[in-house]
Amino acid sequence: MHSAARTLGLSVRALIISALVLMGLGVGVAGPAAAATGSISGPSTAFVAQLVSFQVAGAPSLIGGTVTGTLMNGTTQVGTPVVVVGGQASLTLTTPRNPQQMSISVWFSAADGSSLGQTSAIALQVSGVPTTTAISAPNTAQIGVPTLITVNVQSQSPSGYAPTGQVVVRDVNGAVITTMGLTPSWTSVQGQSFAYWRWTPPSAGTFTFQASYAGDGIAGASTSPVDVIIGTPSGNTISLAAPGTMTVGVPVLLTGTVVPANTQGSAGFTLNGAPISASVPFVNGSATFLWTPTVAGSATLGVNYMTNNGRSGSTSDQVKIVSGPAAVDVITLVEPGFGPWAPNGIYTRGNGTTFTFQASTLSGAPVTLVNTGLCNNTGLTLTIDTGTGQCNLVAKTTGGPGYAPVQQGYTVLMVPGQQQATLAAPPSGRFPVGRTIRLQNPTEGVTSASQNINWRITAGSNRCRLRFPSNGAVNVELQRAGECTVVAQAPAVPNAWQSFRLQRSYTAR
Repeated sequence: MHSAARTLGLSVRALIISALVLMGLGVGVAGPAAAATGSISGPSTAFVAQLVSFQVAGAPSLIGGTVTGTLMNGTTQVGTPVVVVGGQASLTLTTPRNPQQMSISVWFSAADGSSLGQTSAIALQVSGVPTTTAISAPNTAQIGVPTLITVNVQSQSPSGYAPTGQVVVRDVNGAVITTMGLTPSWTSVQGQSFAYWRWTPPSAGTFTFQASYAGDGIAGASTSPVDVIIGTPSGNTISLAAPGTMTVGVPVLLTGTVVPANTQGSAGFTLNGAPISASVPFVNGSATFLWTPTVAGSATLGVNYMTNNGRSGSTSDQVKIVSGPAAVDVITLVEPGFGPWAPNGIYTRGNGTTFTFQASTLSGAPVTLVNTGLCNNTGLTLTIDTGTGQCNLVAKTTGGPGYAPVQQGYTVLMVPGQQQATLAAPPSGRFPVGRTIRLQNPTEGVTSASQNINWRITAGSNRCRLRFPSNGAVNVELQRAGECTVVAQAPAVPNAWQSFRLQRSYTAR
């Protein structure tokens, strides 16, 4: 037989005999009833749908021979020939797609079918497979535009089992966003399934997603790391705000806004790819540049940025630049409760006056308010805190599409303000003889300018008397029939406040 093995060539048939069979995997074609003359070694555990290898050692009579054969697993399966060299061979098989306990042995036969030997059995535990879940999405998405987001569920290598079932996607608060069924991957990735949907950012901001897979009895459950998508106007990490139509010679304000707003770095602006600005540092996530177009036509405005830690990005917009001459912009400045202020108008306002203008322009450009003199302003809020002098206000705008920049002036004459005081004195009227009327409570008696109030009777002093209780109040007692007139007064504050005066007439009957 040794001579026949060397001259004719031999084949090996590997019969996998499963003593503990699950999910319908039966015993294959039986081998010859020979005593165990070889051995098999390999892993004792494996995942479902996993490629595993076993080492087979044959009978001593095979040493030095070459043997090929057929692996049989329930039904005959012809695969890559198994070569036995010096009595050794390596057999590879894929585990079933359901967990089970298997017992595997291999037998040898010569080309003429005569038995050469059989290995001992080896136990293999096939178990379910752990998984990992991940969300695949872009870092940024454009507001109002559907964005593809994919969830992948992957079996642990080396299993090739494609998980089945559903994945649930939730937001940062745990609310369900969508539930999707899994589809086996059609790519070369083994053991992977996926699901996807198109999500539309509703507004600018940061949105958080997390996907959970519950498992299917074979593939285990898993939850993805949290994934964050930033919604932006451009869909990029930086957006450009600029008028769609501009005019030659009319300055326009370009604004680049980066996300997140606490980004540290700088931006640069470009026209048709060429720089038109130096680096502009971000302030609260924005960088601005005032630019004046010089040539009419269509153009591409862009903005790019670099952060302090090396992150970068860019975006661009198509704009139209038209020739002048541009119309002069018009500023409308409205004082609440009063109405619009006329350009070059003169307005008198007292000390203590403060209000915020409502401002608009034909171009839609913002209005900037500056002043010289003794009044103060913060933005469009005007404050007068002195009673003398003059304040010159100037409202400015950079103009916009079809409108040239403009500035308008206003003059404010400042006069002493009117002191105010809260007093208990009721309105003038008729009261019974003998009535005592409270004019001032104990906590009152000082004006808004911190001036003390004094009371006196100016008419009918023979009909009424002022009373001053020890608690600091002031009363008037109506002693006789007729009219009594009382006056509360506080002195003026030079160059700041007018004097205070309040008069009441009470008729006793």
